Amino acid sequence: MSNHKDYTIEIGLKSTLATPLQSDTIFGHICWAIRYLPWGGDKLTEFLSLYDKDEGKNPPLLVSNGFPKGYLPKPILPPVTQDFLDSRFKINRIESSFRIKTIKGLDIIPEETFRQLQQDVLTPACLFDAINERYEEIMSFRKMTTAEMIEHNSVNRLSNRVETGLYSQEETFFDGDASTFNIYMRTWYFDKRDIERIFDFIGRGGFGKDKSTGKGAFDITVKEKIELTEAANPNAFMTLSSFVPKAGDPVDGYYGLCSQIRKTGRLLREEFPGGKRQPV
Repeated sequence: MSNHKDYTIEIGLKSTLATPLQSDTIFGHICWAIRYLPWGGDKLTEFLSLYDKDEGKNPPLLVSNGFPKGYLPKPILPPVTQDFLDSRFKINRIESSFRIKTIKGLDIIPEETFRQLQQDVLTPACLFDAINERYEEIMSFRKMTTAEMIEHNSVNRLSNRVETGLYSQEETFFDGDASTFNIYMRTWYFDKRDIERIFDFIGRGGFGKDKSTGKGAFDITVKEKIELTEAANPNAFMTLSSFVPKAGDPVDGYYGLCSQIRKTGRLLREEFPGGKRQPV
């Protein structure tokens, strides 16, 4: 088996995004970059054919979704009970309803919080408490990201003239630290220079919808490591990318099925007391 190397691609957005930084879309952009960059020979066909070998046990490249720097996906667990919420918000239950709803709906948490949760048994209660402790910090960070509906003119492609009709499109604006994202990659097929060429090509050309009008432009920095920790004795896993389980993959668990930036596909399994493996 070939030796994989880990890379972190740090991207600094220079414009708004109209398409989520999801792994499947990122992979598609990587393929287009391979197609148009000068390599010599049919590099794209060679690259894609490697996924059919060894039944996918040694893929040439794995790539994650894009996450705000310093943040990771919130593990998907069952919701906390009403009794638990009553015990935490005995006095201001109604006034705290917005806070409770926001915590439940969050999809990212600080990396530091995630590392702390890895040190013990992960439960819905301890996850809720950990987020609640850093609620103000997380909300301050979220305020740097704004999704707005932008009005656009309709253009007749035959006459190349603007028509009277307007249409709306959601675009996401990022300020400050929220404009920096990390994409994690594991590959044995490409080296650091190749990855820099590929993502520089994507960043200059734009990412996703309306890239021809400047959406999704970014600068890059590539690091030859991934600074993510693993639990000492893990009994569950969480994916960092969207995926479709193949035959033989574990499927018990909770999934995120939304295709927005803050709703990434991931799965978590937990070993419950008694030895019975159940979805959490």
